[in-house]
Amino acid sequence: MRLLKLTYYLFFALASAISLFGCSQDEYMEEQDVKQSQIKAQLILSVSTPQTGVRAGETTLTGKDVENECRKLTLFIMNADGSGIQDYSVTGDNLQNKNLFFNVVTSQGQKKIFAAVNMPDAQIAKIKEATDHNPVLTISNITDITTDNNFLMTGQAATEDGNIIINIEAEKTTKVKATLTRIMSKVLLTCSTKEDNDEYVKLIQDNGYIRLDNVHYVLDTTNKKFFPFTKSNNEDPNFNMSKTDASDFFPATSKPEEGATAVKYNASRVQEGANKYTEGLYCLENTFSMDQEDLTRAKEITTYLKIAAKFTPKNIDGSKNLPEADANSKLTNGTFYTCKKAPESAKEMCYSTIQNGINYLKNTYNITVDNEDFTTHAGGWQYYEAFVNSPVFSDGANIVRNNYYIINITSFTAPLLEKTIEVNTIICPWSIKGKTTIDVETGNNK
Repeated sequence: MRLLKLTYYLFFALASAISLFGCSQDEYMEEQDVKQSQIKAQLILSVSTPQTGVRAGETTLTGKDVENECRKLTLFIMNADGSGIQDYSVTGDNLQNKNLFFNVVTSQGQKKIFAAVNMPDAQIAKIKEATDHNPVLTISNITDITTDNNFLMTGQAATEDGNIIINIEAEKTTKVKATLTRIMSKVLLTCSTKEDNDEYVKLIQDNGYIRLDNVHYVLDTTNKKFFPFTKSNNEDPNFNMSKTDASDFFPATSKPEEGATAVKYNASRVQEGANKYTEGLYCLENTFSMDQEDLTRAKEITTYLKIAAKFTPKNIDGSKNLPEADANSKLTNGTFYTCKKAPESAKEMCYSTIQNGINYLKNTYNITVDNEDFTTHAGGWQYYEAFVNSPVFSDGANIVRNNYYIINITSFTAPLLEKTIEVNTIICPWSIKGKTTIDVETGNNK
């Protein structure tokens, strides 16, 4: 696996150019005392992509090239108490293949250093204005931070022993590093397919056809808000919420049948390699502190999938085990009907019209039903829902930034069955090139 490694070399020189014009001796000495605490530094950033490894047993998937590009790199340098924040940015195409230069003027002493990749100017301004420099930021659409090769990534620098307070001293070099992670996550829907024909998904009962390319999905209840820098327990701005309103989450913006197309599940693609999964939809992390065993409440605050699958029944108007082409020829635009009062032996029978259903049940079972006893399946579309991750509060629940959630529907059901779909979720660290290791050397000379 390849991780994007950014190495910073900082060379500090005294800002010694002092204008003496119009200054008395005392004024000069007072000004010199102030100036001595300031360091003029030139930061040279070089970027390389060496081979690195991962922990044994951990599955990670690197991102696509467009998810890894660095178009803008910003450093935030501040005093340990958060005062005196300064920001320095370098912009350009494909910065990871260049040496980057920063000119920095800062004071000696204890510092905190944060880094951001591809951060818009408006977000930089909000960070500088906020008391803790980690304000709530709001997006108008997930595309704000995922398009035009501008995936937002952030992190905080720490010393080699993990201390986030970095002491800049004269004539001393301190090595610090940070891990940048994307602030968004990615969700992919996959389907297990039939062993003898991978163009069709698996059904719990072999009573119809669902083509893989007729399974689509959208995300619902996605977060609008985020903290630019990771908080403890992966808290997001809604973590302790007691109620929700429209300003907190995005609803699905399109019908599920108009959404992204599911792909075939293949266990080998959940491994790093040329054929690894890269598809999916993006969303912000979404975490909460409340136990959401009440699924009605959970859907108000938990990100979940709306899924549509077009089903063609095999059993229509009394005919059974019809080939797909014959079944489609009996239906108008794929629409079929089922009867809620059908006897158990006729549960799998579908009808091309309501009148055909009324006649079939009367002639075959001597059962009288009317129009209100039928359910219309317009276009053959069936609708399902699945949480991206468990809605119950636990270490394994919620959506955390920079993870790749691969949801596998192992089997679908046909109409009139209580059980709908069987789902398994695989969570992979979405590495950088996803998680980016940054080594920073800070030093100065008086």
